[in-house]
Amino acid sequence: MNRSTHVAFTIGFTTAMLWGLRANVSSLLVVVPIAVTATLIPDMDLRKAHRLLLHNISAAAMFTILVYLAASKNLPNWLAELAALGFLLGYVSHLLLDMFTIRGVALLYPLSRRFYRLARLRSNDPRANTVLKMASALLTAYSVAAMSGIIRVGSLP
Repeated sequence: MNRSTHVAFTIGFTTAMLWGLRANVSSLLVVVPIAVTATLIPDMDLRKAHRLLLHNISAAAMFTILVYLAASKNLPNWLAELAALGFLLGYVSHLLLDMFTIRGVALLYPLSRRFYRLARLRSNDPRANTVLKMASALLTAYSVAAMSGIIRVGSLP
């Protein structure tokens, strides 16, 4: 998928996950910008072994641990945890979205070079990118509304 689709999807995914974790709306201010930054990192391997070196769980875990360690040196523990959570959600959302492409991702690298995919979309397909951005925007709006109490979810009259 293209960069703007990754960013939109990451915002929707992260917001929905925070809502699911029952986080407060103010946590979005910390977590979402970090998640958006993290979602761009896997594509730093565009020139060498794309979707191999950085498109895997090992890289996500390693970078998340480094973010937490760096943040915990200068920030309160709760903020370091939010930073690590944001980074992990952003990175994982990138991997998840790329799993919907024809190539997929080498999720278990370096243990395995097998590529995993959930669908066969073309990453440069304008229709797929547009639909994913629209769905991401709806997910973001719904999650923020639910987190802020504008809508009540799962309650019976």
